[in-house]
Amino acid sequence: MKPFDLEITSISKGPEELTYQLPINATVQKQISAKNRSDYFIAELENSVFWVDKKKGINTEINHVVICTKKKSQFVEKDMKGVIIAIAYVLDETVNTDKILDLKKIKYIADGTASATKKWGLF
Repeated sequence: MKPFDLEITSISKGPEELTYQLPINATVQKQISAKNRSDYFIAELENSVFWVDKKKGINTEINHVVICTKKKSQFVEKDMKGVIIAIAYVLDETVNTDKILDLKKIKYIADGTASATKKWGLF
């Protein structure tokens, strides 16, 4: 798979602080399988997002996310438009070198809408 850029433009279910950080731009780097499905994708964020959970005492920056589609009729691909995705924060950066996605290394955080983008609108 060739890397491509995407933009998360809305959050329909998720933490309030994430909506204040929209749009979120990322580069989809690779597809990775887990035990429950084969169509997860690791994306590196252009700018870190902040994760705050006052109840659990979490206040940290996130640099990578794992995404997958919510609908079986939609796909994460270089020409996707308005695709509903599940977004998980990568908690353990070793996930970037793993062959199989360990779901314990990520944390589902939100549902959102994403579209592929082209850098500078030239390519």
